Amino acid sequence: MMLNKTRLALAAAASLCVAQSANAALFSTTKVEALYGWNYEDQAGAGFPIDNEEHAILTLANATGWTYGDSFFFADVTNLDHGSEGENDFGSVHAEWNLRGNIGELTGRDLSAGPVSDLYVTGQLDIDRNSSVRKTIHMAGLSADLEIPGFQFFKLYAMYRNDESSAARGSSEQYTAVWNLPFTLGGADFTFEGFVDYITEEGDLEAQLLTQPQLVWHATEHLGIGMEYQHWENKFGLADTDESFPQAMIRWTF
Repeated sequence: MMLNKTRLALAAAASLCVAQSANAALFSTTKVEALYGWNYEDQAGAGFPIDNEEHAILTLANATGWTYGDSFFFADVTNLDHGSEGENDFGSVHAEWNLRGNIGELTGRDLSAGPVSDLYVTGQLDIDRNSSVRKTIHMAGLSADLEIPGFQFFKLYAMYRNDESSAARGSSEQYTAVWNLPFTLGGADFTFEGFVDYITEEGDLEAQLLTQPQLVWHATEHLGIGMEYQHWENKFGLADTDESFPQAMIRWTF
């Protein structure tokens, strides 16, 4: 039932985006990031073959918006610099695709209330692929845009979540906040941005907390240089598997 609901939400949001494709997007931004981090938690023995404490990540992300909804996609390619001979040569890939349909625009109603400017129906797919894991997580729920002074955007999500892994039985919930706060310091342009996910228990998997705030100096219109800090409690839903570490980052936006 959960899988069917997620597919329906994704199909509805996708149809909105396809319908909008004939018109110009209100916005579309693509970024490429290269990150290097230290003190990754070793999960080679738990089905997640990250067998080194430091490695590089290449990220490709796109955000596009139309009148009736928006789309966000990103893919992380990890472990490129520590590929060993054999099955782990290509590292691992984690991708997420989120689609939202604007309920107010679709119904012709003003649903704003207080700091809430827009409400959305949303669906999401999380995809993990490496030498040991081929897993897709399905999500569906609601989302809201908040207008908070100083923030370029602040988005909230509440979604039902179905993890396909054998350790997960039934379904869980995921609550997410995403933000972007631009500011100027000494004549230089910066942003403080990122997300926080809270995922409830599912089967044998523990509740998880993951956040990746970034501080970015925008050296030019396209070039950003900064740091990301990752904090993950119960990584992959594994009890007492926590990691916290910094990552140096360089970004190109177009």
